[in-house]
Amino acid sequence: MIGWMRSIGICCRLLVGASLLFTFGFSSTANAEALDNKGRDFIFAFMPNYYGEAFVEVHLSSDVATNVTVEYPVNSPTFTTTVPVAPGSVTVVSLPTSAAQTWPSDGSVANNAVRAHAADEFVAYIVNRIVYTSDAALALPIDALNTNYIVSTYDAVSGSYGFAAEFVVTAAFDATTVTITPSNATYDGHAAGVPYNVALNRGESVLVMGASSGNNGGLTGTIVSGDKPITVTNGNGCTDIPTYESACDTVFEIAQPVQSWGHEALAVNVPDRPSGSIYRIVAAEDNTAVNQDGAPLTTLNRAQYIEVGPVAGNHLFNADKPIFVTQYMTGQSSPGATTGDPAMANMIPSAQYRPNYTFATAGAGQFAFHYLTVIAKNSDVGLLTLDGVAIPADQYSAIPGSDYSGALVSLPEGTHTTSSVNPHGITVEGLNGYDSYMFPGGGLFGFINPSGDANPPLCSLVNNEGTATDNRPSEDTNNNSVLDPGEDLNNNQQIDRDSGIFFIALEDGSSNVSLTVNPFVPGSGTVGFTVGKIDPALDFSGKVLVTDGAGNTCEAIIGAVTCEDTDLTAALVTLDGNGINSLKLGSDVGKSLRKFSHNKKAGKSEYAQLGALHVKNWTLTWTRLPRKAQNNCSNPSLCTTVDSVSALSEFTSSAQQMFNINQKLIKKLKKAGAPASLIKFYNAQNTKLLKNANDGVAEIPVTTLSCDQAA
Repeated sequence: MIGWMRSIGICCRLLVGASLLFTFGFSSTANAEALDNKGRDFIFAFMPNYYGEAFVEVHLSSDVATNVTVEYPVNSPTFTTTVPVAPGSVTVVSLPTSAAQTWPSDGSVANNAVRAHAADEFVAYIVNRIVYTSDAALALPIDALNTNYIVSTYDAVSGSYGFAAEFVVTAAFDATTVTITPSNATYDGHAAGVPYNVALNRGESVLVMGASSGNNGGLTGTIVSGDKPITVTNGNGCTDIPTYESACDTVFEIAQPVQSWGHEALAVNVPDRPSGSIYRIVAAEDNTAVNQDGAPLTTLNRAQYIEVGPVAGNHLFNADKPIFVTQYMTGQSSPGATTGDPAMANMIPSAQYRPNYTFATAGAGQFAFHYLTVIAKNSDVGLLTLDGVAIPADQYSAIPGSDYSGALVSLPEGTHTTSSVNPHGITVEGLNGYDSYMFPGGGLFGFINPSGDANPPLCSLVNNEGTATDNRPSEDTNNNSVLDPGEDLNNNQQIDRDSGIFFIALEDGSSNVSLTVNPFVPGSGTVGFTVGKIDPALDFSGKVLVTDGAGNTCEAIIGAVTCEDTDLTAALVTLDGNGINSLKLGSDVGKSLRKFSHNKKAGKSEYAQLGALHVKNWTLTWTRLPRKAQNNCSNPSLCTTVDSVSALSEFTSSAQQMFNINQKLIKKLKKAGAPASLIKFYNAQNTKLLKNANDGVAEIPVTTLSCDQAA
C-alpha cells in the first residue's frame, strides 16, 4: 500500500434517527454504536415452508423501551402494526401466512417482503414454524447489508415447490440490479453457471428455487450480487439432513454479506446429536486453503464448498482467505438422536464476536427444550455470565487448535443476556419431537473482508462542512478484465474499483458533537456532511469516520486545529482521472493500431510506458501534493509549509511524456492506413488531455501552508 493509503475494518459508527426509506440521511449526537445486528430499519423476506398454514413471526427485543412498526408487504402494506418493545422481554408480531407461503415459482418479481422500523435500535429474529417443520433466523438491519453474497442451502429432497433448495433476494433501495449465477439449474429455467439479471425496486423480491435434488442438488455456491445493498434469505422448503435421512424439515438463514466474512469459524456440536453435526464451508476467493482443527482439509475456489460430517465434538475451521461456515442439525432418525430435526445456523466469524448480547428463544411454547451454545476465550471460562450468573467452568470443553472453549447450556424460554471481558459467540437452539430451530444470537457485521476495492475513501472537513469521496474508476482502464502493465496502481494484484460511500459516523470518544449527513444511497461516490456543537458554549472534538463498501476508512478530525483551509481533494481527483484517461487513450489507439496494421504486438510497448508514467504521477498526486491549501491560520504553530515545486514539475514532465507517446502511436496508426476521421478524433483527445493536465497543475499551489500535514 502506498503512503497514506490504508485498509481497516470499521470498528464503530453512529446512526441515530436514520430514516432509511429510499436513502440514508440522518442527524445524530455523540453516542457510539457498534455495526451489528441491532438497527432501526430492517427489510427481509421469508421463504416457503413445507406445507400448510405456517406461523410467520417477527420476534423483537431491545435494550431500551421503544415502539416498533411492522409493515407487510413493504410497498402498499395491507398489514401494519406498531407494538411496544420493553427491555428484558420479547414482543412477537404474527404476520399473514402469505409472507412465507405465497410466492410466484416462475422467478417473477414479487412485493412480498416485510419492513420493521423504530426510532431506537432493536433486534429482530424471524420465525417460520409449522409443527414438525420450523426454523428461525437472525435478521440484519439495512445498514449491515452489502452487495455480494454466496448462497448456502442443503441438498433438495426434490426440485418441486415446498421441497426445493431456495433463496429470496430483496432490494433495500430503488433501481437495484441483481445478478444471479446459479450453482445448479433453477426451477424457472436458468442454467447452472450462467449469470442473469433481475431488476428490483425497494422492498421487491424474487424467489429462486433449484430444479435439482439428491446429493449436490442444492443451491450452495450460487453467487448473488447487487449494484446497491440487498438482503438474501437462503435454505430449503423441506430437506433431509443428511440426504434421505428422515425427517424432512424447513431450514433457513439470512445470508451474511461476503464483505463481512472472516478467516476463522468455531463450532460446538448441537444438542442431542451424539453422532455430530454437518458443516459446509464456502470460499470467497480462488485457491483458498481450508483447515479443520489445525490440519489441512482442502483447497477451494470462489463459491466452492466442502461438506464435513456428521462429526461430533468442537471444531475450528480456518483458512488463508475468507470463508463462511454453516452448521446443520441432522434429522431425528440420526444415530442417538431423540428429538429435533433438520435446522441450519450461520457460524459468525470469530472476528465478529461481541462481548455482550441480548437475545431471545423462539417458538412461543412449541419447543420443549431450548439451549444456548457459548464460544468463549479460555481466559473468560468460568467468568462469562448468562443473565448475570457465571457459567461454571466445568461446563466448557476446549476447541482444538484455538484459544477458545465451548459450552452448551439449557435455557428457559424468554429473553436472556450474556456478557464477558473478551468477545464471544452464541448460537440459540430449540428442539421438540421432529422439530427444531437454530440461529446465531447476534454478532458484529463490519466489512472486514475488502474485495475488489483496496482504496480508502477521501475525507475532508472545512469550516464544519465535510465531504466524503470514493469514486475512483476501475483500474482496468481498457475493460479487458486483466491487469495490464501500469494498471495495478497499488500492486495488490487485483482489479480495484471504488465501492462508494456506505457509512459516515462519529467515532467513539467524540465530545459535544452533532453530525448531520446528507441523504444518500450506499455506494454513492460523494456524500456531504456537517458537524456542529451540541452546546455552543463548549469546545467540541472528535472524528468523523467514513467507510466504503469494502470496509476501507478515512477520518476527518473535528476541532483538532484552528485553521481555515481550502480543500484540494477535488483537484487531485481530477489530476488522477486525467492520467487514467491518457492511459485509456493509449489503450484505444493501440487496439486500433493492431487492427489496421495486422500486428498483434503493435502498441503494447508504448502502453507499458504509459502505464509506468501513470503510476509515477498517481504516486506524486497522493503522496507529495497537498490535499489542503491554507487561507488563514489563527495559530501558525499548527500549520506547516508544503513546497510542491519539484512534485508539480515532475508531474508536468510525465504528462508531457504521455502526450508524446500517444502522439507517436497516433502517427503509427495513420501510417497503418486508419481513416483520417479517426486520426483527427484521437489527436483532439490527446491535445485536450495535455491541456487538462496543465490546467489541473495550475490549480495546485506551488507553496502553501497546510493544516492537514500538521494534524
